[in-house]
Amino acid sequence: MSVRADRAAPLLSSTQVDTVAIDALRSFLSQGSGDIRIYTANKLRRLYRSAEWRGQLGQLDSSMLSTLISIFGSLCIGTRETCAYDSPLLSRVQGEVDVGRRSYSSFVLNAASLKMQLGMVLTDSDRFWLMRVALAGAEALISRSFDKASQKQLAVLINRARNHYCAIRSHSFHPGVHVPYLQALLNTDDLRYVEILAKDMSYVFRTHRYCHPETLQVFYQLILKHGTTLSRRSREAIVSSIWIRLQEAHRENLQSESSGATPGIDTYHPDHHPVDVSWVARYVSALLFQLLDCRSQHRHRSWFMEELFAVLSPSQELSQRWMAMTLVALFQSCSSVAITGSALLDDGPLEQLRSPAAACWQVIFGLATVEKLLKASALSRPFPERDGIRDILRALYGKWLQVVNALTVPRDIACAVMASFFKIASIVHDSSLVEGCLALCDLGMLWGPASFNGVANHNVHSNTFMSAQYVAALLRLHGSNTDMVLRTIDAISTDVQWQCGVLSTVVRELALTELELAMAVLDIAKKAGMAIDPGSFDALAVSFTRGGTLEQALRLLKDWKSQLSQESRDVLVGVVAVRIRDAKQDRSFSKILALLVDAIAGLYDFQSPPTHLRKRLEGLLLICCQHGHASQAVNVVCDITRNTPKYFLPTFFRGLCSTLLRHRQFKSAVKVLAVVKSLYPTIARQLLHVVANTATRAGATRVAEGFHGQLNRSTSLYLRYRAHFRLPSERRIPRNLLSLKLSSFLCNLSHKDPTFDYLFGELLKSGRVGAAKRIFARVAPVASPSRRTDLGNLLLHGVSTQPTPRNRRRLRKLLSLIEDLTGQCGFQPDRVTVNIIIKAMISWRTMFDNVRLRSLFNHLIRGGYPPGDYSSQTLPFESPSAGRPLVMEKIGLSSHVDFERHVRPLYRMFVKAFYVRGDVEAARRVAEILSVEEGRYKCVNAKEREHDLGAS
Repeated sequence: MSVRADRAAPLLSSTQVDTVAIDALRSFLSQGSGDIRIYTANKLRRLYRSAEWRGQLGQLDSSMLSTLISIFGSLCIGTRETCAYDSPLLSRVQGEVDVGRRSYSSFVLNAASLKMQLGMVLTDSDRFWLMRVALAGAEALISRSFDKASQKQLAVLINRARNHYCAIRSHSFHPGVHVPYLQALLNTDDLRYVEILAKDMSYVFRTHRYCHPETLQVFYQLILKHGTTLSRRSREAIVSSIWIRLQEAHRENLQSESSGATPGIDTYHPDHHPVDVSWVARYVSALLFQLLDCRSQHRHRSWFMEELFAVLSPSQELSQRWMAMTLVALFQSCSSVAITGSALLDDGPLEQLRSPAAACWQVIFGLATVEKLLKASALSRPFPERDGIRDILRALYGKWLQVVNALTVPRDIACAVMASFFKIASIVHDSSLVEGCLALCDLGMLWGPASFNGVANHNVHSNTFMSAQYVAALLRLHGSNTDMVLRTIDAISTDVQWQCGVLSTVVRELALTELELAMAVLDIAKKAGMAIDPGSFDALAVSFTRGGTLEQALRLLKDWKSQLSQESRDVLVGVVAVRIRDAKQDRSFSKILALLVDAIAGLYDFQSPPTHLRKRLEGLLLICCQHGHASQAVNVVCDITRNTPKYFLPTFFRGLCSTLLRHRQFKSAVKVLAVVKSLYPTIARQLLHVVANTATRAGATRVAEGFHGQLNRSTSLYLRYRAHFRLPSERRIPRNLLSLKLSSFLCNLSHKDPTFDYLFGELLKSGRVGAAKRIFARVAPVASPSRRTDLGNLLLHGVSTQPTPRNRRRLRKLLSLIEDLTGQCGFQPDRVTVNIIIKAMISWRTMFDNVRLRSLFNHLIRGGYPPGDYSSQTLPFESPSAGRPLVMEKIGLSSHVDFERHVRPLYRMFVKAFYVRGDVEAARRVAEILSVEEGRYKCVNAKEREHDLGAS
């Protein structure tokens, strides 16, 4: 059954709860009983209480009670996250529970106590939820200051949780079982419970083949927060358990190799990822806590295991082994330069031991921790902790000298360590340390032409990474210098392919923090004719989402367009679209715009951008059209629509045509019309008339002449009129001068022509009221009464919208014109005429305030306009009668009232007028009347349609 059907199932009434509580509980708790009803948490609570009061809980079996404990435990914790011992029936309990308002811990304890009284055995699920309930109570006590009584209560809860945890920890390895208990002990900050935590953590390390990351995070916090205060016994227990774990992993690998298993495959691919100290630290940490398959080995795994055995062997001092664990914890959760520096520089007994293995461990994890700290804090810029980082680095360099003298480190690892020294020393601007590392590399024969003789490809790659870090260090210290970079890589090797790999790695490394230097390296490679790895461009494109300038992003997109992948292009286009709006006020915007046009030209010739980039790309194209680059933008639109026809929506084409016409880009608009015609024919017909009218008004008659055969008769006649008299652009001469020949044209045009009304309105908009009156007087005798009324209303509307005269003189002139038209031309006013006059009255704000407007609206209701829920006897407003308005004396209101043409425009006009005058109450009342009449109008139309369908 669907979830919707489950939710729609009825809930139990209170009467059913009181009578058949135990039956309802049994039905709900029985798996596969067919009961699909949904229960709220409170309803389930009432069912349980009702059955308990009647002594009926004994009828529940062990599985039912366990299900109840699981559900109440989940409600007590207040979470529905997936857990190891969740009940499937929890999905049939509605709503969330406010833990602070109502606790369900008593139900969990009561159900567990009942189960034990009935002689049933507590399952692992029962103990888990009992442990979680105890931990929830303990965390509530830990979060606030407590007295001795609270401390005793906390001890009781911790002991209770520990008893249940110890009973199930050997059966379950899910992190949801171990992490809440271990984290609660850590949060107490009490040395007694921290000692218990260390003991339980050592048990986890001994019994779990795989340690979950959440469990390891608790372990790292334990070391960093309480590592110095833990007793020797606890520290010994932890490192011993890790030693046992390491031995078991080594024994399993030996057994798999001796049994003739498939040889281990080297999963390290030098062409994709170089060996750096961070990777080495992660791999060694994984060897400690994650049992790697024999098929997931590294060629230096034997050296890693030897290093682990040398550092963590029980024959070593406890201080050395504990320091090794502290370094691992620092690397996994580094926090600040001060904390990291104090832990790395405080050697303690290690200073006397002088063990090469311990020193190598300290150097690798120390450098990895500092690199992680630099990456997280973005410390490539000037920072206050530079001196602290420099001290740490020099101390680690001194220890590294001990390791180099012992000659125990593989070449790959040595190159990775030296690369890290180059990187960090250049970031903190320690040029003397960079020179010292350079001399050490020369002494160790880690590079140079001789170092490539007889070495494997992976060593060449490690040498490439170290050389790239050295070149990046020179760039950080001395700035961009083409001769310096090329001379440096030529001194190391003259292999062109190797040099390309070095520069690609430099770009990839600098892209993370120094985009300007990375772009400089690209220019150097371009001058030298070297090819850059495509992966470096991808890293650069992603880096521009976090920083860099707009000009740099455009330059990358323009100069390296062919080398960029499609994903990188899309990323850069999105970055440019977001940032270009803020660059409009910059002085260099014209230069940026030129770069943008060159960058997007031909960008999507063969492949369209993804749909999630559509809005940003549309914005970029409109900006190009607004600033004189319409042809290039339209070419991009054509390229994209050729690959994906329906990529752009009709709204974009409307906005694009409007922008092109506004900036007089008529040829580009015609090109867009051809595209729209093939995609959206309806939209194309609408845009066709807009482009033709706008082009003709602007004087672009040659552009408009190509549309004559495609336009309707009205627009075609208007364009023919303009072309016949060779009228110039409307931008060059005023509109009133442009219409000088329009009156003579209208005298020769029939009033029945579809374009007559449009041209008559153009004459009025130009201020030629006298000419319009003469044309109306000429047309009135031969026109029908309805046509005469329409043209008269058009004339009255044109007079009422003239800028002068205003207020009293406008209204007087309008009423006088109505008298002349009525008496001399046979004009018959209608409701449209009333609306025109009322609009003129409303615009006279000093005379018609809100009180007079209310009175005027009442008179309109008396004159036959629809009143909504009011009537001519019960008027909408209580206002003093001021006599019959002038408009009622001049015009009779006996004509038909049409809702669409007469009522809706008039009432909306009143709503706006009341709002403008601050009379919100009157505006809302008129709006309510309009809403009622709209409902009635729709109802009448629906009935008429039903009647027409029935008649047919």
